[in-house]
Amino acid sequence: MRQQEFDKYIDVYTFSDRIKRLVWNIVWALFFRPFALPVFNGYRRFVLKLFGARMDKGSKVYASARIWAPWNLEMGERSCIGPDAIIYNAGHVRIGKKVVISQYVYLCTATHDYTSYHNTLYWKGIEIDDYAWIAARAFVGPGVHVGERAIIGACAVQTKDAEPYGIYGGNPSKYLKKRVMRDE
Repeated sequence: MRQQEFDKYIDVYTFSDRIKRLVWNIVWALFFRPFALPVFNGYRRFVLKLFGARMDKGSKVYASARIWAPWNLEMGERSCIGPDAIIYNAGHVRIGKKVVISQYVYLCTATHDYTSYHNTLYWKGIEIDDYAWIAARAFVGPGVHVGERAIIGACAVQTKDAEPYGIYGGNPSKYLKKRVMRDE
């Protein structure tokens, strides 16, 4: 029964998938990462879109950020992926509008089925709603949904959904308190 749950997530890479990843890694190294100045943000967005990323106006990805599969990335208006962030998106990652993904954040959509003799790789998408903030060095695991305006604190390990306006921190991450907006 348990294996059936994972069947829809099993990683089956074709030869063309491997070639696409190889080409993306070469393009990232030669035509994305070297263009680090802010003036090249539009250019970096263009390169990501060439590889299938869906990015709204004003979204920003720092040159040092590692995007594993741009074709599995969706970014809303004026969202930002900070320096040295790692987006390991074997599964889909949807980032809402005005979301901040801070430096050294790790968004990880894939893991292994530890109950399988084959240690099967599977993935579940990550969804981050509008105005959320994932603080420096935080880890967000497979299948996590971060609610609107939620905060995942620095160095937190978020393996479960985060409710809207919730503030989370620690390893493993725990709900700390409700985010109260003083200017609303």
